[in-house]
Amino acid sequence: MHNPATTASEPAPVAPSSPHRSAFALLPMLFCAAFFCAPVHAAEASPCPPDWEAQICELKSVVDVLKKEHLTEIDVPAFLDETIRLGVKTLPYARFLNAQEQQEQVKKDQRTRNGTPGIGIIFETLPDGLHIIDVVPDAPAAQAGVRTGDLVVAMDGNSMVGIDNTEIAKYANGEAGAPLKLTLLRGASQQRLEFSPLRAIIKPRPASARRLDGNVLYTRLASFPEPTIGDYIDVVQAERKKGPPAAAVILDLRINGGGALNAAIGITALFTGRDKTAMVTLQRDDKIQHRISTNWPDYDLPVMQGQDPLAPLQGDDWWRSVPLIVLVDGQSASAAEATAAALKDLGRARLLGTPTYGKGMAQTGVGTRDGTYVVWSNARNLRPNGCPMEGYGVVPDWIVPPRKDADMDGVLLGYREVDIPRAAYANKPAPDPFADVRKERQRLRDRRALAKLDPANSAALPQKEFGTAKDWQLEQALNALAGKPVQVVRVNPRFMPAQPACMKFDMQETRQKT
Repeated sequence: MHNPATTASEPAPVAPSSPHRSAFALLPMLFCAAFFCAPVHAAEASPCPPDWEAQICELKSVVDVLKKEHLTEIDVPAFLDETIRLGVKTLPYARFLNAQEQQEQVKKDQRTRNGTPGIGIIFETLPDGLHIIDVVPDAPAAQAGVRTGDLVVAMDGNSMVGIDNTEIAKYANGEAGAPLKLTLLRGASQQRLEFSPLRAIIKPRPASARRLDGNVLYTRLASFPEPTIGDYIDVVQAERKKGPPAAAVILDLRINGGGALNAAIGITALFTGRDKTAMVTLQRDDKIQHRISTNWPDYDLPVMQGQDPLAPLQGDDWWRSVPLIVLVDGQSASAAEATAAALKDLGRARLLGTPTYGKGMAQTGVGTRDGTYVVWSNARNLRPNGCPMEGYGVVPDWIVPPRKDADMDGVLLGYREVDIPRAAYANKPAPDPFADVRKERQRLRDRRALAKLDPANSAALPQKEFGTAKDWQLEQALNALAGKPVQVVRVNPRFMPAQPACMKFDMQETRQKT
């Protein structure tokens, strides 16, 4: 019987010892018939310049094909902008702006300094929407009835579920007086509500201070914009003049997402004095050490116009000697936790609250071709004691929950830097170093979700309750200053940040690189 896979040119039928050979012989012919195979030619020399990655030329080849063969005409510049944007944003805190977006960003930065239209909510972006972690007192959202703990699932009818953080602005931005329709889910019952607050100019108010019983100054920094140092000095000095000498200071950095790193260095210098190491940064594969001191001009910022705001205070020893406690929580991030870490490590303050967020990388940016702009992480920030903050945060001296009866396990499982996945190619030597920790934390969250535990018991304290009789952490800080027992809680180590590997600095060498 003739084998259907054997042609006349073959000298002999398939040997019985290879029963499958004839069946596989059909596959190349069938494959070519289905996909219109072209004749095979010898590999051509690559036209790619030798100093280019081959993938750049691959992209050019793909674009050439799509320009000629795609069903519809492609807007190639927009397509390439989006290709770059999607790739860059997979790197930690990196982003790409085309020329128009960069111009809009410059205008936004200017509005931020002078006040920007908004409704006054602070949120974190999670897969199920925007979780409101605080509402600015007296701002439009608060007046409309929006509450801490609400979940925003839509803005003006646009879904916020699964949205990327970089996409939110185009839905949230608008002119003062224009309404922003919010669709919310509230509480364990997921009650669906709608509010339409009118946008208003929200001016940055980073610093506040007031006197408490016992002549304790309760001071707060809500963020670290460029004017932070001057604003903080002004409000504290004004409060000092209102009564007897202030006996102690509480610096509240809870729900402070950071800002200008130099502002954090300046606040550290304000309380510690000169000639201290506020931070050490590691650049390019951790090989370049750069010491940041508490000396001018290490905390210089454009808003200062070359004038050291701390110079007039060098003769006032009160700043460097007054007892100091810093309040922190899981939303104390970046510049805020850098300040807390430096004050703790330099022996100037003790920390009270819960572990901080764990953002320990600094970003920089540069204009590229044709008005485009790219931002990327260029340094890893280390505490004065040599320990990293990235993924670990800062653990306070006294661990105190936001409320006396808070669900502390739930508090510690709140989303932190460690919960953000990293692309494996972002760090070839150590791809996604916290993958196992993140997986375990999510497993613990899933277990809690099955138990239907009320998330309200582990929510952050609303900002409007900071400094009030409802502020349990503040009460414990006052106890510490008065020499009374501080009611700390014992926590399960599984829910706490791991112990980081810390570096020992050769400070002489580090100074030379400053």
